[in-house]
Amino acid sequence: MTQDVRDLLAAAAGLYRDDPRASAVLLDCQHRLEQPLRVAFAGAPSSGKTTLSAALGEWPTRALRDLVLLDDPGPADDFPDATVRLVRHLEPDELAAAHPPGGSPFARQSAVNSVLVLSRADEVGAGRIDALLTAKQLARRAWREDPLCTGFLGVIAVAGQLAYGGRSLRDDEFDLLAAFAAVPREELERYVLSVDSFTDPAFPGPIPVETRRSLVVRFGMFGVRLALTLIRTGCDDRVKLSAELVRRSGLGELRDTLAGCFVARAEALKARTAVIRLEALLAAQPRAGGDRLVSRVERFAAAAHDFRELRLIADIRGGRTALSGEPAEEAVRLLGAQGTAPADRLGLEPDADPGEIYDSGLDALRRWRHEAERPDRPHAERTAAHVVVRSAEGLLALFG
Repeated sequence: MTQDVRDLLAAAAGLYRDDPRASAVLLDCQHRLEQPLRVAFAGAPSSGKTTLSAALGEWPTRALRDLVLLDDPGPADDFPDATVRLVRHLEPDELAAAHPPGGSPFARQSAVNSVLVLSRADEVGAGRIDALLTAKQLARRAWREDPLCTGFLGVIAVAGQLAYGGRSLRDDEFDLLAAFAAVPREELERYVLSVDSFTDPAFPGPIPVETRRSLVVRFGMFGVRLALTLIRTGCDDRVKLSAELVRRSGLGELRDTLAGCFVARAEALKARTAVIRLEALLAAQPRAGGDRLVSRVERFAAAAHDFRELRLIADIRGGRTALSGEPAEEAVRLLGAQGTAPADRLGLEPDADPGEIYDSGLDALRRWRHEAERPDRPHAERTAAHVVVRSAEGLLALFG
């Protein structure tokens, strides 16, 4: 795919060689293909963009090491390859505002570059101790049932402040929280109901008000309450508490989604950005002979299977297909949701023998061809099976 786009850009460069501005755009498109994937964090003020991108960016994980995370992108980053869109609530007006823009026919057809994040998950249900669980249930339901969520590769609930606080939990902060957790529950209970009560001068013990306030700034009142509960139930050192806060924050699910949907498809998403920019240039500055290039772009768009795979993965996981159970799990794996390497698609060990990979791929191809041709299946289900068949064929073609 990337070579096809390079060829398109080279042809366009010839067409616009006498136009410095257009040439600069095309040169930038070529350079971007060689650079890391750009992922923008977008959302209204106070949605937590900076906190969440910092929590992810400062996470030393191999899964995200090839991404450039753009918090509040500036003019130089007007063309991110993928977007994490943050909302504070799953309300219709916020979802409508966060919905990916339409753009050109190719942009709409390949609109598989956005993930929606309910970024203040700890505020759900007035911040009760089960807020995160409730938020995750709401996010899953919205992804499956709300038409305004169909354009996203996932809807994920994350408590950004908790994630960042957990990631960067210090020894002195753990000691403070552990000291509070040691106070008898019935004595402490009324002081952890709100920020005002937590910073009340009558708070038991010698810890200054400013120190207590700093904990609220770092973790939120929900985070303080959760940390106290976790310490009382076994997180008896900083490392354990840090890991549990991060786990419960939803940050890991977001990381895995970005890795599966963005990192694994980095080349396809960068190619998408370049083609959309090329389309815009051809439309804004038409040239004699440009129609042939437009036709080439259309043929490229029609043949771009990566985007069909990503769309079908999202539809299956969002419950918008008839596939379920083991067939659905196999389909999303063959489509590349757990990695696009042949062994990943087939659920084999990374060092699987090529013969084993081929035989397993051939078996999958036969089964899914059967599913695609079954007359008793709904048309939509057969269409989905055809996409899986195309993925299996592409896998076997590697052994050509």
